[in-house]
Formats: sequence, structure tokens, C-alpha cells
Amino acid sequence: MSKPTTITLDKLQETNAGLVLSGQIAIIDDLHINQMPQQAQLGDCSLLWLCEAGSARYVCDTKDYVTGPNDFSIISREQIIGSIHANKDFKGVGMVISQDFFSEVIQNVHELASIFMFARTHPVSHLLDTEADTFKDYHQRIKQKILDTDHMFRTAVVKSLFTTMVYDLGNAIFRIQKRKQPQQSHTRAEAIFFKFIQLLSTYFREERHVGWYSKEMHISPKYLFEMVKEVSGRTPNEWIDMYVVKEIRLLLKNSNLSVKEIANELHFNNQSFMAKYFKFHVGMTPTEYRRQ
Repeated sequence: MSKPTTITLDKLQETNAGLVLSGQIAIIDDLHINQMPQQAQLGDCSLLWLCEAGSARYVCDTKDYVTGPNDFSIISREQIIGSIHANKDFKGVGMVISQDFFSEVIQNVHELASIFMFARTHPVSHLLDTEADTFKDYHQRIKQKILDTDHMFRTAVVKSLFTTMVYDLGNAIFRIQKRKQPQQSHTRAEAIFFKFIQLLSTYFREERHVGWYSKEMHISPKYLFEMVKEVSGRTPNEWIDMYVVKEIRLLLKNSNLSVKEIANELHFNNQSFMAKYFKFHVGMTPTEYRRQ
């Protein structure tokens, strides 16, 4: 099998003539799903889309899926999609979200962990008419705000709207999850992932070593790596870094703490070490990020 084509936010936006905000989120009014490569992997982004009419078929991570009117699909970063075909009546709208945007917007990952896991194994969810209308309403409101280039707080408003939309969609997915899995317990891998996220959300400010988390969970670091990667598509280290970098960003933008004080708050050995860590993950120093 040939290597999948990596699809980025920019490529999806260009193919679908989407409206984009600073490489973070693209709004697509007319999704051309047939124009996606027949073997593709989402690289730096996730695709959220609603089928409004007609139908489409595709394979996601080796499983076949069919979408019809009011079916909502979430294709996450690193998932592989292929064998795509939409009939001539297909019409869909969507959003493409960069990983950085999603990570920064979603403040409480633990609260949404079960949605994240469910969406990876059930990428297609059938929405009620009211739920589908809610998504389309957010879609248009975010589009209108992106177009409002004179608005001083345009990016912040877009992030706020998107965050609220995720919680509304999360409520719909919880409803579907309960119906599909009323008595089903989580798999061993999912239970480990849940426990890891619980510990991480509590201790990430003090503990950044995978070995500490595996010891608390009474499993080996290798087993923790395998289970977390299987469920989430990310390694434990990637989750730890995501939490820590997000917290640094929030403190830089939303507090008066100095860089040194933030380094102390997050238990870095010194300010210089945190600055190097932050620049490695973000591409700029904490001071440069704060001045943006």
C-alpha cells in the first residue's frame, strides 16, 4: 500500500475555497470531499463536517462509514481516510481546525476526554434536526466574525464561539454515546487513558516525566505509551507537552506573572530552561509570544 498523502489545513482550505483565519481555522461552505486524495492522512488539523444532503462513503482507519443528511463527521489529526466517494447530490459544510488552535481553545481536556475517544472510534454521529441547525448556526456566525476584519477582538471571539460550539456538539455526542453504549464499559486502553488524563490534569504543573505517571498507575512506561497512543493517537509525552505549553500560553496572555514567576509556577529548574522548552514547541520565546 502506498504511503498516504498528508493533508494540511492549508491544502483543505485551498481545495474547498474555504475562508481561513490566520492558518488556525477554515470555514468551508461547500465541501468537495471527492477532491480529497483516495489515501490521505490529516497532518496538522482536524476536519469537522456535516452532510446536509445526498450521501458519502469513506474509509477511516480501515473501517467503512456512510454519511447521509444530518450526519456529523469528525476526522482527527493522524487518522487515515480513503476510498472517498460522494454521490452527485452530496452537499456538506465543514470546518478545518489546526491542532494548535484546538489545543489552545479547549481549556478542559479532561471534561471532553470521553468525547475525544468516542469520536476516534465513531467518527460519524447522526444529529437531531435541532443539533444540525446548531452546528450550521455556529458555522455561519464564525464565518461572519472572520469576515469582520475591523473587529479588534475578532480572533478571541472566533475562539469563544468555537469553544461554545464544541460543548454543544459534545452534548449531542454524549447523547449518542449513551444510546450506542448503554451498558458497555470502557476497554482496558480507554480506562488507562482516562486515568492518565485525570492524573495529568491534576499534576502536570509539577510532573512532566512519563515514568512518574506510570508508577502512579502501577504499569510500565512502555505499556502506558502503547495504551495512550492506541486510544488518542498521541504519546504520553505529547499530552504532557500539550498541557504544559497550553498553561504557559494562558499565563503569558492572561496573567501579570513574569516569565520567571511562570517558570517557578510550573516547576521548571529556571527561567532559561522554560524559555528553551517553550521556544522548541511554539517557535518563539515566551517574551515574543507575550508581545504578540
